Amino acid sequence: MSDHKRETRTGGVSGFARRRPISMFLILVFGIGWPVLALPVLADRGLIGGSQVPVEFFALGVTWFVMLPAALWVTAVSEGRSAARQLLGRAFRWRLGVWWAVVLLALPVVTIVVGLTLGGSLATAGVLTVILRGVMSLLTAVLLIHLWEETVWAGFLQTRLERRHSLMVAALIAAVPFAAIHMPLLLIGETSLTGLLIGVAKLLALGVGMRLMVGVFLRATGSVLAVGLLHGVYNASNNAGGLIDGLLEGADQNLTAPIALVLVTAAVAGYLHSRRDLPHLHKQQTNQQQPLMHQGGTR
Repeated sequence: MSDHKRETRTGGVSGFARRRPISMFLILVFGIGWPVLALPVLADRGLIGGSQVPVEFFALGVTWFVMLPAALWVTAVSEGRSAARQLLGRAFRWRLGVWWAVVLLALPVVTIVVGLTLGGSLATAGVLTVILRGVMSLLTAVLLIHLWEETVWAGFLQTRLERRHSLMVAALIAAVPFAAIHMPLLLIGETSLTGLLIGVAKLLALGVGMRLMVGVFLRATGSVLAVGLLHGVYNASNNAGGLIDGLLEGADQNLTAPIALVLVTAAVAGYLHSRRDLPHLHKQQTNQQQPLMHQGGTR
């Protein structure tokens, strides 16, 4: 290949994406995503119209029309269209065997146990209705946003970072943009400098915990679908009005759910480490992160 052709191929936006795929992804996500998320902030302040539009509309738009296309385009440019198809394919990898029970039940069960330990009590009225409503809300959130969020953060970003770093380091790095994309929304409503700093600290702490948990489960299952559901299950365990909030009375979800997150993540990481599937949270060597645990817990 001549020097001129090589320069043409590696130059421009596509060339930069080939050389620096993660940097290109972050430029696209924050260069477009932050201005979009600034719109509900400006509307809330009365600087533009549209204050009646739910914030979730803008979050959904950034996920569907900014982050996901950016991850797929950068993958296609840097590794080929087949790699982009493989990334999407991981969002539908469903053969997980007994891991489905861990993904779906571990966080809610441990959250309830922690809540009871801290003085909470189980609700007795309308439990079946609460469960059905909570499950429907969870599935809707996963299909609309969490699955695609994790296609981006876990399937694209953390998988790429683990080619160079350990699982733990990759999760810590990924936690920063994961938290940062949500930061403009901290400006909605009454704000103060102290409140903003506390909000940023909480986002970063949540980001670290979430990315570590997702990284461990992604290593265990190789399925973006699994970690997308896990993301939704955590929100259902943590958020006010969520599934666990309707089942557990007298306990602070903002305390019990993070404790459960730490316990479940540590337990799964310890299990994988004991089977030599996660020695020292080592670097992932393959181009597409593969499941280290299959049905029945065999390699």
